[in-house]
Formats: sequence, C-alpha cells, structure tokens
Amino acid sequence: MEETTKTATKAANPPAMPTMVTALLRARSSAAREGSSSARPHLRAALETFERLGARPWAERARTELRAAGDTSALAAPDTALAALSPQELQIVRLAAKGLTNREIGAQLFLSPKTVSYHLYRAFPKLNVASRAQLAGLDLS
Repeated sequence: MEETTKTATKAANPPAMPTMVTALLRARSSAAREGSSSARPHLRAALETFERLGARPWAERARTELRAAGDTSALAAPDTALAALSPQELQIVRLAAKGLTNREIGAQLFLSPKTVSYHLYRAFPKLNVASRAQLAGLDLS
C-alpha cells in the first residue's frame, strides 16, 4: 500500500493532498474520542477531495472510514467497487455472474468450492450486492 500511496500522492495536487490526509487522520481520532457521528463531515470532505484529485487508494480509505462511522452514502461507485476486488475475486465474480455454480467455478480455476464461496463472501459487500442474481445485473467488464 505504501507504493500505491506514493503514486496517489504524486498524481494528486500537492497542496490539497497533505491537507486531506490530515483531515482523514483528524476525523479518525475525532471518532475515537467523541463518537463516529462527529467524524462524518470531515470524512465526507476528505472523500470528495480524494475523488476529485484521483487519489483512489486514499478515497477508498476515506470511504471505508465513513462506512465504519455508519454513513451509508459512502458505498463504492461501480468502477471503484471493481477496483476493490482482488484479481481472484473478480475472476470468480465474473464466472458466478454467468450462472456457474461454486463447484463449476472451482473446477475451472482449480479451487475448492469452499474457497470459491469464501471469495464470493468477500466480494459481495465490496460490490454492494447480496445475491448471485444481483451479480448478473452488474457490468463486470
């Protein structure tokens, strides 16, 4: 993550980036001291700035903090949701969206059905879906 952070920092506007990273850290400590609701405005501001600057790793971190603070508006956008998936999760999700069973996916990828199930379990929240039927409606390209 350290290399990704360096890349995001270089790509982003230098004066705004440190300010937003500081805001993110301040919101985190504020949540620990005063409760999560006091951190939400700071986290939202940081998220909006990171997205505007194209600092994806930092935007994901702010989005995660917002979700942890109970904010439901911080759900991942479809393009960032796919980016949040590991390559293995993405491959499995694509096959599941085509209607393959865990056993069939496992046979294709040389994985156990239980491992396939685990990857789907981890991928569903990242995609904000609750079932395979919802996967079929997503653009997974």
